[in-house]
Amino acid sequence: MANQRSFCCRTKIRFFLTLTLVAAAALFLFNIATQILDIPPSRRDFIQREYEDRGEIIRKWRKEKSQPRNKPVIGAVPCKGKKCNKFMGVLGLDKNSEGGASAQHCRHPLFLPQNDSISSYFSKRPPLKCKVPEELQCGYSGGKITVAADWSCLLQAINRPDSKDSVVEYTSPQLLTRSVDVQELKLDKDFYRLSCVPNKHLVGTESQKPLGKLEMMVADGETSEQHFFTHISSYPDGELDLCPSDKCLPYNVLILGVGSLSQASFRRLLPKTYDYFTNTLLSSQFTGYNVVGDGATGALLPLLTGLDESHQVEARINKEHSHYMDRMELLWNAYDRQGYATLYAEDHPSSNTFNERFQGFERTPTAHYMRPFWLAAESHLSQEFCLGEKPKHQYMLDYLVDFFSAYKKDRKFAIAMLKELTQTDLSLAQHLDDDLLKFLMTMSPFLQNTLVILMTDHGLIPDQTATSWQVKVQARMPLMSIYLPQSFFNDHSDLAHALISNEDKLVTPYDIHHTLKDIIDTPRLSFSDPRDKGKFGQSLFRPIPVDRTCESAGVDIHWCACHTRFEIGDGEIDRSKVKEKVLTKLNEMTSSHRDHCAAYTTISLLSIYRVVPNEQIAEYEALKNEKFTAETKLDQNYYQVTFSATSSVSDVSDLYEVTLELKDTVFSQSYSMVSEIVRLNKPKTKSCSVDKDIIRYCSCLTL
Repeated sequence: MANQRSFCCRTKIRFFLTLTLVAAAALFLFNIATQILDIPPSRRDFIQREYEDRGEIIRKWRKEKSQPRNKPVIGAVPCKGKKCNKFMGVLGLDKNSEGGASAQHCRHPLFLPQNDSISSYFSKRPPLKCKVPEELQCGYSGGKITVAADWSCLLQAINRPDSKDSVVEYTSPQLLTRSVDVQELKLDKDFYRLSCVPNKHLVGTESQKPLGKLEMMVADGETSEQHFFTHISSYPDGELDLCPSDKCLPYNVLILGVGSLSQASFRRLLPKTYDYFTNTLLSSQFTGYNVVGDGATGALLPLLTGLDESHQVEARINKEHSHYMDRMELLWNAYDRQGYATLYAEDHPSSNTFNERFQGFERTPTAHYMRPFWLAAESHLSQEFCLGEKPKHQYMLDYLVDFFSAYKKDRKFAIAMLKELTQTDLSLAQHLDDDLLKFLMTMSPFLQNTLVILMTDHGLIPDQTATSWQVKVQARMPLMSIYLPQSFFNDHSDLAHALISNEDKLVTPYDIHHTLKDIIDTPRLSFSDPRDKGKFGQSLFRPIPVDRTCESAGVDIHWCACHTRFEIGDGEIDRSKVKEKVLTKLNEMTSSHRDHCAAYTTISLLSIYRVVPNEQIAEYEALKNEKFTAETKLDQNYYQVTFSATSSVSDVSDLYEVTLELKDTVFSQSYSMVSEIVRLNKPKTKSCSVDKDIIRYCSCLTL
């Protein structure tokens, strides 16, 4: 007993010494980073004060949390030995805690970001360097338009016509023959095109004025230089109607997202941003954050509306009685009604969340909407991922800074998604790390009254890893981190405490929606029922019960990451019937498009796992007083199937997954689909003239 006490004492001392060293190292690295990134001392001081003030509160609350963090899983196997103990120590876990993970019904696995089993699918990328012509004569920087001597430029604003979400138009041109500050021009639009030529190219007849000649050259694409820039004019403080204090909490909201990365992939590929946001700003990372549907739509629609796609008005392209997205009650509309300035931006117009499969918007959805900028600029990219001398993502980050600067004392709601870099190659996310870190530091003056969400929409499954259970689970667990300013801890400590208590619980986009609604509808905080008439979801400003399950949270079994998987035994399922089921369903979905889509002929089963919700296992073991094994059968038995499909017109296999329910009787087995069929790899061609909903299941006749 004495030896045990001595060991425990030594362990505690080592733990607190390690914690102290980690904190000191983080502060040292932070100071070095701010100097390298040229962050002004005043901003450094603010960030450091925030770190010190909030750190003590957060560490205390996390220590007091009655619900320990989940027992970690490395890969798909519960971690053991020194590697596990070290990992648990980093996370603040106690592997011997009684009850521990078992007290929480939904137990997500936790993955090491540098897991060796998938490391080969990532590669180190050099910094993104946008090529700059040696002698640019014109341009825009720091609020000033530069025009060299003996050059002339046309300045035109980029507009979005009403009811046309994929078209842009240009205003009447303004001729510039000298450098000028934009304040002098009194620009009142967000986006501009600057087209310039040397004056010697404008020589013409007397009747042909330089303006007319330059207009013709711009129309014919004959300009020597063309630049695009964003600019948000400063607005008088308090121009917008301020939401009263008894109705709204006095905070801005910034949602900054990156596409196609899981939690683990974000930590691997953007380590500086993750470390700063998590350890310096002491944000809450929700390790049990779980998607509720497929792709970016399945991530953002529930977050912005509180409903999944199946509960929305029909807005898909080429569907009968389809409407614009304006019919949906999106979160930014509620913020707009409460006097907030609003902004929405995505950097890849062809795969925009609300335009790739949907009709888009009839009216401009937010006060500041970046889609017209990208539509105008996409045919003028200087190189991949660059627009002129800057990376494309930097334009969006600068646009956000301008937005917060323009509305100095008005409240603001902004959502920005960086999706293009990670569309096909996750390793390219490394190009974002330094720029995102600098952006967060630049935003430090606004963080005093801004709730910041740093998130990803979903994980991506590379073709080579389609059967990897670890990759499948990670794809269902994107990043969700929330930063609360110091004033929130001071004035609303009960709400902040509740949010921190939910860090390890099962959390969904529905919950984020309700949390953000609480900001602008504080009477909801007094409701005994936190669901606010919604089918699913509750605010994170209230503790989530430990007995929450995927079913009660609105997560279908196909998307649920907190279940146990079992290898199937010989003869457990009839593989021929599974093939027949999925082949019939796939071909049914494209049967009316045979002029574009060939019928699939061959199905190959790549992997089949039986999946059992953790709460069902716990319930079984409690009732039967025996261990649940792979041979144990329940009334409902689910199987997640990964398969490839091939048609007669293509040698390339298309990859899919689906969850089936097995109904096993004495005489036969029957299967029913309890999820939609989900495409894992991208279609190999864009030549099919079918809408995006169909092309996911289409083997195109024209390659």
